[in-house]
Amino acid sequence: YLVADLLTLVCRAQEKAGQQLGSFVVLSGGNHSSLGEQLDPSEPPPTPDFCRGYFDVMGQWDPPFNCSSGEFIFCCGTCGFRFCCKFKKTRLDQSTCTNYETPLWMNTGKPPSRIDDPLHDPTRDKTNLIVYIICGVVAVMVLVGIFTKLGLEKAHRPQREHMS
Repeated sequence: YLVADLLTLVCRAQEKAGQQLGSFVVLSGGNHSSLGEQLDPSEPPPTPDFCRGYFDVMGQWDPPFNCSSGEFIFCCGTCGFRFCCKFKKTRLDQSTCTNYETPLWMNTGKPPSRIDDPLHDPTRDKTNLIVYIICGVVAVMVLVGIFTKLGLEKAHRPQREHMS
């Protein structure tokens, strides 16, 4: 690969077609085809692809679009991300994709019905009652303490004489 790149650079630098370089005949120019894709002149040009609308990985609907922008005429990519490209061999077979309907996880209607647990009886659940009893006892003790302190302070105050 490195030798081929070097030979190509030498050819372009000399810009002469058919010049001998050692035992190799170096030709400049080319058809500028990419990735080895050869176009047959007798074959009609391919028609632009149509990328179908689909739901992407985020559940967002991506509308359909035509691939007719210059040389980008093939629908490529994955089922969840599509774009236009120029090479037929990387074309996406859209018939294998299954993301054309709303994903099940997107249906946010009513929640699925819950199967009631026969062992759980809310009338027998005593945890709330216990909390209420404990909080009530603490509140009564705080009130008794406050009134006791006020009573003791009043009892220890010096008596004032009533002056007439």
